[in-house]
Amino acid sequence: MALRKGTWVGLWMTATVAGAACGGLGGSDDDCLVGSQDCRCTDGGACDPGLECLSGVCTSIGGTTDDGATPADTAATPTGGGATMGATGGDTTDGMPPLTTGLDSSGEPPTGTTDDGGGPILDVGPPPTGGIGMGCQAIDVLFAVDGSASMIEERAALAATGAFTQVIMALEALNGGGIDYRIAVTDDDDHGFMVPPGWFEPDPWFDSTSMTPMEIANAFNGAVGQVGGIGGAALGCEHVLTSASTLLSSGINDFVRDDALLVLVLLTDVDDYGAYDQMGGNVCGIGCATPPPNLGDLVDELVTVKNGDIDGVSAIVVAGDPNVAAGVNICQQPGSCGCAGFDCEIFHATRLYEFTDMLGANGYSADLCSGPASVPMAVETALNVSIDIACQNFEPEG
Repeated sequence: MALRKGTWVGLWMTATVAGAACGGLGGSDDDCLVGSQDCRCTDGGACDPGLECLSGVCTSIGGTTDDGATPADTAATPTGGGATMGATGGDTTDGMPPLTTGLDSSGEPPTGTTDDGGGPILDVGPPPTGGIGMGCQAIDVLFAVDGSASMIEERAALAATGAFTQVIMALEALNGGGIDYRIAVTDDDDHGFMVPPGWFEPDPWFDSTSMTPMEIANAFNGAVGQVGGIGGAALGCEHVLTSASTLLSSGINDFVRDDALLVLVLLTDVDDYGAYDQMGGNVCGIGCATPPPNLGDLVDELVTVKNGDIDGVSAIVVAGDPNVAAGVNICQQPGSCGCAGFDCEIFHATRLYEFTDMLGANGYSADLCSGPASVPMAVETALNVSIDIACQNFEPEG
């Protein structure tokens, strides 16, 4: 948080667009929506609900949508060096995402469906470029999550089993499918890897080669539940990016593999040691006494972890958009939304957005002001857009 955080008022919107089903394989691509019945599957091998990808074509397995139409894709709009998105949320209960698993009896995610039927699987991205034989075949994903009390709803929305199952499905579909992935969790204050209670495995991360999607979703939920439970950062010193970079470059673990694309997912309602949170960076004269590291140095640290290949580093930032001027709090700290009276709800994440710009097409930013329920949707969309392309373009040595 900045100097003080207000109570979160959930802001989200649901957008649903229906597209007509394709008339048949004889039509042109313009006549046939990707993922629709009798049309080409997405590059990740997915189809609209009720359809299954067979030999590259979306085939009916017993039904369509209620009105016979197929849902249209949900897309993000790229801006600048990295993509940006105002993510939208889905159905919730008491402001929180549903906790359904979205998995079948075997523990695997079903093809072409969402966890609760609340919307289509995102299938945006470029046409197939050769499948798993090109680009990366493994991905290492580190979630660095703000442990502030003001982020409880956002953490819960991301870690909800049903919502995170959708993220897992997006991971598994990258670069044509069959991706080998690892998922780990850390916080914003250098506490290392977070694991669920009762974790006795030798490695503090969750590996697709030894765990089912259900097991990974449950482990992720438990690990995120530990964030913030062992003491948070000092006033204004939250630093998800610096904490993640320090952990990965410490050399005390082998989480990052040479042949895997590295993906940082950074979730916070403030900046990484933001200038406005420094004691001299606001009119109140209070805040963090730790100066922010140079962004270029942090990028260099991550590139070094990837053996000098910047194409092997990518990031998803879900934080306050610094391009949205929503006012300031009592200490003149700028906010992206919720600035009324004494405080703001979400503060500008200027350094984090600059970080994604420095990664070019491998960086993706989404505005946290879209609400807690939008967080998993933003991560899922980023995987389908920027990370899928980054995976296709990353060619590890050897």
